Amino acid sequence: MSDFNSKLNNGPCLGLFSKTTDSAFVEAAGLGGMDFIILDQEHGPCGLETLHHHVRAARLGRIASIVRVRGVDSHAIGSALDSGADGVQVPNINTAEQARQAVAAARFHPMGQRGVCRFVRAANYGTMEKDRYFSDSNTQTLVLQVEGTEGVRNMDAILDVGGFDVLFVGPYDLSQSVGLPGQVDAPEVLALIEEIAVKASAKGVLLGAFSDQVSRSKDLMAAGFNYIAHSVDVNVFAEACQRMKGDICG
Repeated sequence: MSDFNSKLNNGPCLGLFSKTTDSAFVEAAGLGGMDFIILDQEHGPCGLETLHHHVRAARLGRIASIVRVRGVDSHAIGSALDSGADGVQVPNINTAEQARQAVAAARFHPMGQRGVCRFVRAANYGTMEKDRYFSDSNTQTLVLQVEGTEGVRNMDAILDVGGFDVLFVGPYDLSQSVGLPGQVDAPEVLALIEEIAVKASAKGVLLGAFSDQVSRSKDLMAAGFNYIAHSVDVNVFAEACQRMKGDICG
């Protein structure tokens, strides 16, 4: 089990999304005490070269780096893990087959069919002992993200797929899937999140979710969610600037 997976299993971890190309934000998040940061390639500007710099910065800041790829893409998942990131997060999982494809892309044999190259940053550019690299790589954190009604309907089958560590709920896309875009506190959305949580907990699968409200993040922790992504780095900075100007200028 990876160090970050051990931390997740021992209690709630708090992180945030990163949507910047400046690795200083990543390092600062770690120095500020965050447990993990999600380097967002789905809705953020982070390309492959920038990703490598972000992963180095995360290591310096002693914060776990999780890469959210754009979808179930074996090449993107493999490249993200080759960077040396601590894990990968795959969005828009709607079926058990998609879950199996994500697991296969993120794991080496016998757990999957991840593309093999040991001359990458994750393997210390080929200087890491081969057996250790292949073994350790299969313990990196794999997060599957469910964010639509189809995924909720297929939840039992998705949860029966082995090989992943966290089931993550995307409340904004979930709200859109029920015809209420952005209304993440709507009863219909909260009911679906509760349904997901009950089923995941019954199968012993760790839960994750996004929140942009302090009270909601606290509620998620109290409800047993161990992987909580609170807000986004650039939004945290922007709101801090607003508060500072208000405090100074009135």
